[in-house]
Amino acid sequence: MIKFINANKWFNNHHVLKNITLEIAKGEVIVICGPSGAGKSTLLRTINKLEPIDDGEIIVDGKYLSDPRTNLTGLRAEVGMVFQHFNLYPHKTALKNITLAPRKVRGLSKKQASERAFKLLERVGLSHRRDAFPSQLSGGEQQRVAIARSLAMEPQVMLFDEPTSALDPELINEVLDVMISLAKEGMTMVVVTHEIGFAQKVADRVVFMDNGEILEVGSPPDIFVNPQHQRTKEFMSKVFHIPIFSEAQEED
Repeated sequence: MIKFINANKWFNNHHVLKNITLEIAKGEVIVICGPSGAGKSTLLRTINKLEPIDDGEIIVDGKYLSDPRTNLTGLRAEVGMVFQHFNLYPHKTALKNITLAPRKVRGLSKKQASERAFKLLERVGLSHRRDAFPSQLSGGEQQRVAIARSLAMEPQVMLFDEPTSALDPELINEVLDVMISLAKEGMTMVVVTHEIGFAQKVADRVVFMDNGEILEVGSPPDIFVNPQHQRTKEFMSKVFHIPIFSEAQEED
């Protein structure tokens, strides 16, 4: 479904993605974790070419992103993205935020787009808030509208860039519950998050990144309980407050 082949990205002289090689299968849920500045969000944004890479290749559903013939509008219609800060149109209601892209990009009629939006608002538990503006919604409600907006395009892949990091703690679960339901339905998902509980519950694989590199890939138990790379061990020890031991100490 998604394939990275030795992908590299620079911001001026800063090498933010270093020889990224990774394959993501259809229906797979991938969680990307690591310290701030590791390149996680940049990697995510290269999948729909919001950030073009400088070297290497990315293939999404058979489409080579380096090919100038690749229709980016069509690609992005198939790759939904939910951002950290919601990015809703402040002057449009929840309903109109959801119906806009299906009408403009997919060519749905107003009635078709509205019917789809009603179903999605019900799915994320917000059918009663369809006429509310973003300023009238809580952070958790705004993020659920943002998820519904992406789903309205009926994408093949959903990207989530730290979708709960801007939320108050008590609002996080209402967003995670929607994401968990998507995972259970077989949606291909790539999620940048620090929500370890979510990753343990639904991730097929966890990707650990640091300093622009993928250091380790494995199942949630592999990465969270029994990491192999020393940097992963150090990071997880801070997350879980578990003492770590060097190889020399382990041999003793």
